[in-house]
Amino acid sequence: MVNQADEEKALSRFQSLMKSEHWLATYIRDLLSAHDLSGSVDFSAAEQLLSAEKEQFDKDLAVTRRMLRIYGKQVVSENVAQFAHSD
Repeated sequence: MVNQADEEKALSRFQSLMKSEHWLATYIRDLLSAHDLSGSVDFSAAEQLLSAEKEQFDKDLAVTRRMLRIYGKQVVSENVAQFAHSD
């Protein structure tokens, strides 16, 4: 049996997730939208949505890796300089 404190903690964590830019939040929104449109979501639809999310994640990761490879040293040096001035 789930107690009230556990439910409140889970709800709070869920709300934080949904406000974030995490891929899981996007996937959940897509699932809810699909459910709203059709009145239900089967495993096939959930799998298709997850596959699309993974594909977008992989594309974003590739771009991020390219940016890091090209601009990585510049970003690191800027962050070090900014951190040094914040003390």
